[in-house]
Amino acid sequence: MKLEWMGRNRKFIRLLMKYMNLFSHYDKKIPSDSGISLNAQQWQTLECIIEYEDENRNMFFMANQIGVPKSTFSKNVRLLVDFGLVDRYRQSDNRKDIILKPSDKGREYYKIHSVILFEKGWKMPFAILEKLSDENMTIVEEFMSQMIATLEPEVREIFKIQ
Repeated sequence: MKLEWMGRNRKFIRLLMKYMNLFSHYDKKIPSDSGISLNAQQWQTLECIIEYEDENRNMFFMANQIGVPKSTFSKNVRLLVDFGLVDRYRQSDNRKDIILKPSDKGREYYKIHSVILFEKGWKMPFAILEKLSDENMTIVEEFMSQMIATLEPEVREIFKIQ
């Protein structure tokens, strides 16, 4: 039976689904000479902390940015703190809000390993995206944003995220 409702999008959606399903089961650690190995979710946590380090964002905001429950984000943060990659600070006006900052060691670890990850995993897919005009890239980003928006209410309910 053909799935007519997807029209010309079927192949793209099938590839997107396959990627999401494979990634959800991907638990390999990023190898490192430093003795610190992170899985993809832990890496994304570190990356998010580095991305927002100048904005003093709280953990809830960052967990939401990468689409994981706050409890999972907290576990990842604990590990990153134990490895010395991240420092935790409390705001003086709101002791419950924990502000995260990468340590110098965390920035250096990220700098070295982001080059390796790019070369081994992202270089070729990024080269394909470079073929898109800025306008077409905006359309792809709108598509992904809409896909996320359709899932977020359900994900929030499943993980009890407010």
